[in-house]
Amino acid sequence: MTTATAHTYDIGIDVGGTFTDVVMIGSDGRVKVTKGPSTPKDQSVGAADAASRLGQPLSTLRSIVHGTTVATNAILERKGAVIALVTTAGFRDVLELQRQERGNIWDLYIRKIEPLVPRHLRFEVNERIGANGRVVESLDETGIRALADTLRDAGVEAVAVSFINAYANPDHEERAAAILAGLLPSCYVVRSSAIAPHFREYERTSTTTISGYVGPKVSHYLDRFAGRFADKGFDGGIYVMGSNGGVLPLAMTGAYAATTCLSGPAGGVLATQHLARQKGVNNLISFDMGGTSTDVCVIAGQDAVISTRFHIDGLPITLPMFAIETVSAGGGSIATLDDGGMLKVGPQSAGAQPGPACYGRGGERPTVTDALCALGLLRDGLFFGGEIRLDADAARQAFEPVAKAMEVSPENVAAMTLKLANVKMANAVRLVTVREGHDPRDFSLVAFGGAGPLHACSVADEIGIDHVIVPRFPGAFSALGLLSANLRRDYLRAWPVRLTDISDDALRDELAALRRSAETEMTALAAGRTIDWMCHADVRYVGQASELLVPIALPDSTTLADLAEGFHALHLAKFGYDDPDAGIELMNVRVTGFAVVAVPSMPVMMQGAWAPPVVEHTRMPGAERCLFADRDGLGANGELAGPAIVTEPTATSFVPPGWRLEVDAWGHLDLRRIDQN
Repeated sequence: MTTATAHTYDIGIDVGGTFTDVVMIGSDGRVKVTKGPSTPKDQSVGAADAASRLGQPLSTLRSIVHGTTVATNAILERKGAVIALVTTAGFRDVLELQRQERGNIWDLYIRKIEPLVPRHLRFEVNERIGANGRVVESLDETGIRALADTLRDAGVEAVAVSFINAYANPDHEERAAAILAGLLPSCYVVRSSAIAPHFREYERTSTTTISGYVGPKVSHYLDRFAGRFADKGFDGGIYVMGSNGGVLPLAMTGAYAATTCLSGPAGGVLATQHLARQKGVNNLISFDMGGTSTDVCVIAGQDAVISTRFHIDGLPITLPMFAIETVSAGGGSIATLDDGGMLKVGPQSAGAQPGPACYGRGGERPTVTDALCALGLLRDGLFFGGEIRLDADAARQAFEPVAKAMEVSPENVAAMTLKLANVKMANAVRLVTVREGHDPRDFSLVAFGGAGPLHACSVADEIGIDHVIVPRFPGAFSALGLLSANLRRDYLRAWPVRLTDISDDALRDELAALRRSAETEMTALAAGRTIDWMCHADVRYVGQASELLVPIALPDSTTLADLAEGFHALHLAKFGYDDPDAGIELMNVRVTGFAVVAVPSMPVMMQGAWAPPVVEHTRMPGAERCLFADRDGLGANGELAGPAIVTEPTATSFVPPGWRLEVDAWGHLDLRRIDQN
């Protein structure tokens, strides 16, 4: 984040499940990276401690951009606010009824996800808006006021207001929310017409309750975060990464807490998108493997794929978000035997405390990191700049109970652990590509996170990908991506209509009206920066149950024919067919405002002194004799063939047999499969 102030440094802080990564960029392009252990009980503690490791007085910083997992963790752990739902009479059980679709049609014992709001805290009020936006029954304001006493007595911390058809006319919701906020000043009150103003009452209500459920926790956390840095002398701007790849000022984020549900992983996707433009390459897959999980996302061309239909722990959320797929395979994922005696990896994780057994912090169960250490791919003295010591004997001992049960050696179990983790991550890559109609073999894998570069080539082998990129500062790449984010807000207006029932002018007028309604907020948010706009429409064939997000390149001159052509092409690419003779429905129009921020430029890497790699022995099958090289010692344009290990303070890269590494002008590592023909 770069702003015109007297200060000269900006930092990005990305909190992961195991480590907190910090990147500082100066106005001259110089980069400094550090990391420290995460503090799950209060992420702000680890964030401030890691930032202090930079050795730069925080009073000299002009801005902080923060990626956090507070909202996600609150949902996954069910530790959000005590929340109530206020809804139209007759719709109390929308969250319970959900949809008839089943996530797994073969599971005879499948159970629906428990709503965030228990039934005794779901309340009905008399009101009714028709689908055409007209008032059918007036809002019972007396009932709303009486309900406030009930909510207060129940100890409610947040209230979600979601009335039927509020997307067509928000007046009743606005009035009810205003009354409740006035009578319950300590309550966090949200309404669906401000959070997700579209039809489909279940998804709209779910998104609104998610926002209310995480809102108090996110707000309180951000207050602590700001206070902790203020105590250390920081007086610049703080921005928070959203799931859509844009940032908002900290003071504004609390009101839109649900937008931070993918705050942490979004930084890595944004960094990958920026790398595509820097290198001038298309079609990348971001592969972010940390301590707890792995996140993957498609960059089609040079733009990350955005989804407006997402699930977090089974709960639908309909905000624009990077289409990230998360799999429970990370460096801390635990290897265990299932009830049938089969080896599995995850979903349990050793986390930051106690961590893997090789860390020597009391961990006893074998993890993916222990497998890497036991096989010699991670070495004591070369991990985390030597600040974290690794105990290879402890790693091997952790595998002994599993090895004994399987009647194989600990090294064999370690190798199988890596294989299972790689297959699990490869399946996630296939899912995000094939789901969007892409062949993963047409993409390059961008590997980052503390563990990503160790696994990337093996994952690529599973899929048939021939090119892997390990960027500079891979262990803190997500934090680096935070600093390339623009200020962003997404706006939506429901407009369910068939294309045959409207004109070109009507479409252009609707887009223009939505943009005008957004301009006041965006102008204030931009604070003098240039504002760019982007438009989309949610479109489907008549009778379909879901829509595709269709970009509208020239909203001031677009036509219905342009929209239809774009929809047919997108449908063909994603599903393998289109139907030009079928009717088309437009369901929503969308406008996104960007306050453009100058992206820090990464300096070209200077040719450094070549430091010859040394040959070391490992226990890794196929790589028993392995080159060990320091990344800085490779310099610009350096090359080497696998098997090789490339070490640096925040990550380790593995070049398997059959792969070759080259260093590009920016210091990124290009790994390519060697043609065996």
